[in-house]
Amino acid sequence: MLKPGTPPMPELPETFSAPSLTNSVVVQSAWWHTFESSELDQLINQALTNSPSLDQVWARLSQAEATATRLGAARLPSIDLTGSASRTEALNAGADTEHYSAGAAASFELDLWGRVNAVQMAAAIDAIGARDAVETAAMSLSAEVANRWHQLIARKREYEILQQQLHANQTSLDLIELRFRKSLSTGLAVLQQRQTVEATAALLPLAERAEKTAALELARLLGTTEPVALTTPHLLELSPLPAPGIPADLLEQRPDVRRARNALEAAGWRVAAARAERFPAIRLTGRIESNKPTAEALFDDWFSTLAGSLTSPLFNAGASRATIRQNEAVLRERFAAYRETLINAVQEVEQALNLEHTQATYAKAVTVRLDAAQQAYDEAVSRYRNGAVDYTTVLFQLNTLQQLERAQISAHADQIAYRIALYRALGGNWTAELVDSGESP
Repeated sequence: MLKPGTPPMPELPETFSAPSLTNSVVVQSAWWHTFESSELDQLINQALTNSPSLDQVWARLSQAEATATRLGAARLPSIDLTGSASRTEALNAGADTEHYSAGAAASFELDLWGRVNAVQMAAAIDAIGARDAVETAAMSLSAEVANRWHQLIARKREYEILQQQLHANQTSLDLIELRFRKSLSTGLAVLQQRQTVEATAALLPLAERAEKTAALELARLLGTTEPVALTTPHLLELSPLPAPGIPADLLEQRPDVRRARNALEAAGWRVAAARAERFPAIRLTGRIESNKPTAEALFDDWFSTLAGSLTSPLFNAGASRATIRQNEAVLRERFAAYRETLINAVQEVEQALNLEHTQATYAKAVTVRLDAAQQAYDEAVSRYRNGAVDYTTVLFQLNTLQQLERAQISAHADQIAYRIALYRALGGNWTAELVDSGESP
């Protein structure tokens, strides 16, 4: 139904161009189980049950299913029961009269041109697409909860590290002041260490604010205003990489891709329905009824009527053609959206694999630098005590060491975030088991 000249569907590559993965596993169930954290399991299950944003998507699914059922009813005859009773009283001379009637009427449209079927098919596919929207939202929600949970843990660890650093810096300041009073240190060393203490203390409110923000964001995703009390003290260690499979797997593993494909198919059916609207509509009606002056005789005799009608558009000032053009434009839009979704899906996996690989390398480099900085700081302190270097050297190594301690937490947290992004980009089939817990029985 697409016009000539429409861009072709993009060809999916046979494999992803990520570095060869020698240590990978196939994830068969919900991806967050790979973190082996009961707390994370509980938080994601709570979000999938209580999130108001997910409830809205579930409600839209119910609406779409009801619409599909209503439109699908047009493919079957409609039957109505009728009944009436009346009494006429004579004001002057004459007899009072009564009239009773009962009957049933049925009507049915012959779908010779496929209009009714096309409308019903479009609605049914919309309902399937609404289910895909639920699964897309659930997949995004689970990833967001995992991200906010890890960020909250990271912010707590950064705050704890800053407190430890502030305590260590204050202890060093006390020792330097003691050395200064014994003429073993200079006033400049005291001032420099005081500056370091104040600089570390100034970072604590920012770390506290970041922790509070992360806690509020996590509570919002869980559908509550109560703060979350975490029981996991440290960032989790990552399991082996998930096997990415091949790009063609994304067609079924990602609900957003399925949704875009279903939207394209539904648009095609609506074009067919719009074209069928230009043909005559044939409708059959049947009626059986009884009319009697008394209620007792109402069911003695019945009369049946069978009729057919034909309605054909003659002139509507081009409205039918405009409707067809509109639906064809929607079809073209849906096709472009499907192409874009496919391209984005492949690129998201490629990007996630690239970030995962490079961040792992960077995190290892930070660890190596941290070990070297610790050794350099210890050596600087030893030489300072022996009078071989001034305190500026010690202070430089101290600042480097403490910055790297905080950078190591950030590097690990970012690596976890990129792993979650990879799981999210790969999709999965765990969403097929979701049920609407808020639906009325």
